This record gives sequence, C-alpha cells and structure tokens, in this order.
Amino acid sequence: MTHLTWRRLVLVLLVAGAAGWIVTRVALSRGSTPLSVPWTVAVVCVVVAGTALALAWAVRQYKRGNKPDLSGIRAARTVAFAQASAYAGAAVAGVYGGYAIALLDFWEHAPRRETAISAMIAVLGGLILLGAGVVSEHWCKTDRHDDESGRGEPRRGDPSRGTAAGAN
Repeated sequence: MTHLTWRRLVLVLLVAGAAGWIVTRVALSRGSTPLSVPWTVAVVCVVVAGTALALAWAVRQYKRGNKPDLSGIRAARTVAFAQASAYAGAAVAGVYGGYAIALLDFWEHAPRRETAISAMIAVLGGLILLGAGVVSEHWCKTDRHDDESGRGEPRRGDPSRGTAAGAN
C-alpha cells in the first residue's frame, strides 16, 4: 500500500471540482434550478473524520506501547480507512466547491446564494474529512517506512519495512 501524496489528493480535488462546476453550469444553462445541499453532508463528513481519528489514535497508542492488544490487521484496515477518508474528503470538497463556484454568478439571487452557502459548508466538511484522513494515515505510519524516497514505499527485497503498525 502506498502512502497518500498531496499531488494525488489535489488532483482528485481539482478533477472533482471541474466536474461539479461543468455539470452545474450545463444544468443552469438548460434552466434547471440548483438544489440546496443538505446540511447532513457536512455532518457525515465530520462524523467520519472523527471515526478515522479515533481508530488511528488507537494505532498510535499501540505504536507507543500503550495498547498491546491491537492486531496488525486492524492497523492495516485503519490505514485503508484513513486513505479512503482523505480521498472521499477531496472528492466531496471538489464537487461541492465546483457547485458553489458555478453559483457565484447568481449571488444577488437569494435562493441561489443560500444554495452556494450550503455548498460551501459541504466543502468545509469535505476539507475536514480530507485533513482527518491525512492525519490518521500519518499516525498509522511505522518508523520503518522509507523516508528517503519521499514516497513512503518499502524498499525492494526488504520485507521488514511496512505501511501500518504491525501489518508486516
């Protein structure tokens, strides 16, 4: 499993943002009324972010010797969940960011302004999820990963280098 990189996260955010903007602009040009973004989008993002941080905190405590009963498979699953959270956060922030940007031309129109604001709140939730995923993955890294390459990938032929605590 490779580590998260800012390049990939920004790419997901930008592609999702472009897709959100294009779809919204096409829909608006055809006379569609933009739908308000449910407040639950941001709430779900924050809850998932908290879950990722809580799971990763247990792995971090294991690495420090404070939680000896943690299994390696749970640590590996936590890393996967952290990475999925980061990518999902980037996608949510991108799509709703593109949606909000497309609606900025109609800021004077109160209902569309409210829709743009609700999309910006969803963007904030997505960014919180992205940040929590990145922090969670960082907490799960072992001290044995290859920092010299900058990519965090194990060296060839060296099975002692791992991605998650205890997941060798």
